[in-house]
Amino acid sequence: MTTSTPSSPLVESSRSEDRARAQQLLKHLRATQSSREGPSAIRVGLCGAPGAGKSSLIEKLGLHICSQGLKLAVLAIDPSSKSTGGSILGDKTRMERLSMHPKAFVRPSPTRGIMGGLALNTNELTMFCESIGFDIVLIETVGLGQNEIEIDNVADFVMYVVPPGSGDDLQGAKKGIMEIADMVAVNKYDSHFEMACKKLKVDLDHSLHFQVQRYEGWTPPVILCSASEGKNIDQLYLTINSFKKKRVPDIVKKRASQNLNNMWAYTSNIIMNA
Repeated sequence: MTTSTPSSPLVESSRSEDRARAQQLLKHLRATQSSREGPSAIRVGLCGAPGAGKSSLIEKLGLHICSQGLKLAVLAIDPSSKSTGGSILGDKTRMERLSMHPKAFVRPSPTRGIMGGLALNTNELTMFCESIGFDIVLIETVGLGQNEIEIDNVADFVMYVVPPGSGDDLQGAKKGIMEIADMVAVNKYDSHFEMACKKLKVDLDHSLHFQVQRYEGWTPPVILCSASEGKNIDQLYLTINSFKKKRVPDIVKKRASQNLNNMWAYTSNIIMNA
């Protein structure tokens, strides 16, 4: 899938001449999108601590999504060096099969010092991918701490990826990422970690049961899965698809709030860097 390749660097560019062209493009795309009834794609944010297995899980989930005949965009955010400003952008190499799939587009982006696990133009690039016809946009954040929740200003649906041994009932009750999670994926549900994963699922289920629901009638499910063995990857997709079909009014309302928040964030960044 190479349709978006020529324009995606333009949307991400910080050069003044490119920003003017990008804004014209995005204005046209926004007008096209506003004429539609409801979202044409679902934007899924994947967050979690370093080592949770997000990239491996995205590859397996992405291949499953593509096998359903859907077009997939993956925006992988990589940390930038504080000293040089450079980024390795290595997430794409960990999604070797997915990045070669004809129905997938994998785009790594540097944070460039932006906090919260995202890049400056992630929201615009996400909207761009949806507007040109992708059915699902997966956004992989930089490995996050408990209180870094910027992904909620971009995604319709937030998947929190945790490995076994991540914590207990108290950890699950902490403020932050758990409050914005729409689904929790307990990764590495392999032969060596099955018991630890099952215990963590019980603890997380207990915490989420007593957490205030973000959407009426939706309690975030906790799903045991394994990226290495491909266990329950289909359940992750079915949960995302169910949310997209049943929660359209919630998604539309959330996007309206996101647009306002992102407008102020973008304006503040321009002022700070003027």
